[in-house]
Amino acid sequence: MSRIKEILRLNNRVGLSLSAIGRSVCCSHNTVKDILRRVVEKELTWEIAETLNDTELELRIYGEKKPTVAPRPEPDLESIDLELRRPGVNLSLLWHEYKGSHPDGVQYTQFCERYRKWAGTRKLSLHILHKAGEKLFVDWAGDTMTVIDSSTGEILPAYLFVCALGRSGYPYAEAFPTKEKEHWIAAHRNAFEYYRGVPLILVPDNDKSAVTRADKYDPEINKTYREMAEHYDVAVVPARVRKPKDKPKVEKSVGDLETWVMAALRNITFFSFAELNVAIRQKLAEFSAKPYQKLEGSRRSVFLEQDQPALRPLPAVPYEYADWRVATVNADYHVEVLKQYYSTPHSCARQKVTVRIGRNLIEIYQNGVRICSHPRLQGRIRQYATDVAHMPENHQAYLGMNRETALQWAQGIGSQTTELVRKIFGRTQVEQQAYRSCMGLRRIVKIHGAATVEAACGIALAAREYGCGYVERLIKSSAVKTQTTLPSLRHANLRGPEYYREEGKCHVASTNA
Repeated sequence: MSRIKEILRLNNRVGLSLSAIGRSVCCSHNTVKDILRRVVEKELTWEIAETLNDTELELRIYGEKKPTVAPRPEPDLESIDLELRRPGVNLSLLWHEYKGSHPDGVQYTQFCERYRKWAGTRKLSLHILHKAGEKLFVDWAGDTMTVIDSSTGEILPAYLFVCALGRSGYPYAEAFPTKEKEHWIAAHRNAFEYYRGVPLILVPDNDKSAVTRADKYDPEINKTYREMAEHYDVAVVPARVRKPKDKPKVEKSVGDLETWVMAALRNITFFSFAELNVAIRQKLAEFSAKPYQKLEGSRRSVFLEQDQPALRPLPAVPYEYADWRVATVNADYHVEVLKQYYSTPHSCARQKVTVRIGRNLIEIYQNGVRICSHPRLQGRIRQYATDVAHMPENHQAYLGMNRETALQWAQGIGSQTTELVRKIFGRTQVEQQAYRSCMGLRRIVKIHGAATVEAACGIALAAREYGCGYVERLIKSSAVKTQTTLPSLRHANLRGPEYYREEGKCHVASTNA
């Protein structure tokens, strides 16, 4: 989904403020305001925008893009700060090195001004009062636990997923065998069910399961994670890279749970993840009921009083995990997905498409629009799921070819063509061997017309040449144009089929031989 669509979704369906939308899509609230203003001017609604692909939506709002001047490259202020700690290094030296790498960069005065502003604010801290039910901070714990496989005795690592609500700090934790995307999504789904509601904003770390490309200003959210957020109508606002202060609640919860859950269970041996997670739930309940050290109540009591009433209801159906991949359609207009092959419209051959891999359904998208879908193939590999409607016309014709359909088509051309098709099928032992010649006749009719082919078939029958190649050669040699009717070919030295039907003449012919 494009940034514009995400802004419209968060405004119309989630109801976030301009600032919150800007933080979610990594742009200023003025940009959000400008986009929403343009949408109103163009009389676009969310229902209309949802049906447009990304390119069409941008053209509707902005029109044709005009070339813009590239911004000047910004200096890396953190690197400058580190370099200044080295002996003999000053801002003048660093600016000359910066200009050597970026001749179109900012000048010395702006270079120094940017650094001084950054250095003057970098150590300041801001106390944030979180609204009830607004943010859920999510992360993986740094340390792991262990599970012993009861059948093999193998020691397996157990990765702990941890999340906490911003207002109460009420935590949830669950152990998984990996930190892969599928378990990351399952952890969120289970957390929402544990809280019995959905927050407004998710604040993940820059783990690859959440963020495909980490960036200080414009991180790229993983497509599966984004789809899950759309299903639950929540916004995703990743924390900045290496900025733990952006998610203090979950950082504090990780530290607390490492003590009150992981350390408390250190002397117990677990033989399954289900057994481990039951023990984690028990310790989690004990920890959440502990009173705050400096505030009244506990995490659980504040959750029940403030966070839970503010959470939004769960959707009727939980999110079903699906993976996304970019693939190239083969020349046979099939795309390979997990060693199975699924057809696309033949116009997409050799083009890039995006594939959504669900548990039971394969969906194929191009330019943000779904072009087709197939039930997911199960069992042996290298099976084909082909929709006949995706085939070009000639492939559909070949697939539907048999003796009856070929004769039916030939009757629409003429009696000579019908007789030639009968001869073609009569000379082959296997019916499928005649299909290629019949397809060839169809092609010749499209090129030269039915009347020309009908005349050529008559000449081919008289010459006892039963093949589409001979018919095509007759047409190209202009024989059909000069001799368009069968009687013009008859003369004293040419015996027709009637000659051999007369018993007496057949006897004379054999005597002469």
